[in-house]
Amino acid sequence: MIWALVKFDGVNLDLAKKTVSGGQLGWNFMRAINTVVSGVVPPMVNIADLARYGNRPRDVWPLEAGLFISKPAVILIGLFTTAAGAKHFGVANWNLWDLYGLVLDEFWGPGTRTLIFLGAIIQCFATIVTNVSSNAIPIGCDLNGLFPKYFTIVRGMILCHILVWPVAPWLLVNSAQNFLTFLGSYLCFISPVVAVMIVDYGSHDEVTFTYRVNFRAYIAWVCGVVLVISGISGAIKPGSISQTAVNVYNCGFVLSLTAGALVYYTLIKIWPVQIYPIGTHEGERKAWESMIATEGFFLDDEPMPEYIKEKVFFGVEPVGTSGLSKDGEAEKAKDG
Repeated sequence: MIWALVKFDGVNLDLAKKTVSGGQLGWNFMRAINTVVSGVVPPMVNIADLARYGNRPRDVWPLEAGLFISKPAVILIGLFTTAAGAKHFGVANWNLWDLYGLVLDEFWGPGTRTLIFLGAIIQCFATIVTNVSSNAIPIGCDLNGLFPKYFTIVRGMILCHILVWPVAPWLLVNSAQNFLTFLGSYLCFISPVVAVMIVDYGSHDEVTFTYRVNFRAYIAWVCGVVLVISGISGAIKPGSISQTAVNVYNCGFVLSLTAGALVYYTLIKIWPVQIYPIGTHEGERKAWESMIATEGFFLDDEPMPEYIKEKVFFGVEPVGTSGLSKDGEAEKAKDG
């Protein structure tokens, strides 16, 4: 970006082919929100698979910074680089490799070739890291959770690597339009999942499930998807559906997230989820989890082995032999 800004004497932010106003401007703005959020929502779903490797709360801070700082930064860098190229070449190349091609055609030389080589290497590295963190590890964790007898996390990652080739993912990113269509379509399916996670995180309601399946979550997911899924046809083949359906699709994140959250919240109120198993602890008071010196959630569970106590941390202080307060709750270790 810096090279482009200096070489091309700044940017030309007038990248639009036509000017819109009124309702059309509003719908375009909603579509822009969809596009930006589509790069943030998938990591929000998968972030727990990476956070599990942290030993202390502060170990996951880089994940939060990467999610909410790097994403907008990448968007701005791409925008300014494209705008600088548009000012010089007269065409807005949102595809990085097209821009590299124009640069090499006009500024062929050792310095330019070195710069393009380094840029390509960085892009290759970023793609590999993104696929490992956002695709391979989450799939490995999911398969390990669903089929622990057959899959470890590593085996799941290997299976992901094998199955990805028949999908031909390069066809999804060979043009800016294809990539945006894919992100928008993916967002329709993933937003209700985020909604369920948010409601679950903030709810203290009464978790065992019917036949070990949370049917409430599936119903909420279906409601969130059905609301906006018709718009995918319009994104793939413009003009195939009504403009109203297209507008609903352009509000996909807001609508599917809201619908999924409302349906799930309503269902857990009407059809409460049982948190504790029926028996001794069925009516026990519910609160946020804290580190205690037992293997389970309750004070009468099996004590934690000494060799584990020495390695388990709450903040930076070892839990060790945490005392028990008068009301029967474990005392939280102080966060250093």
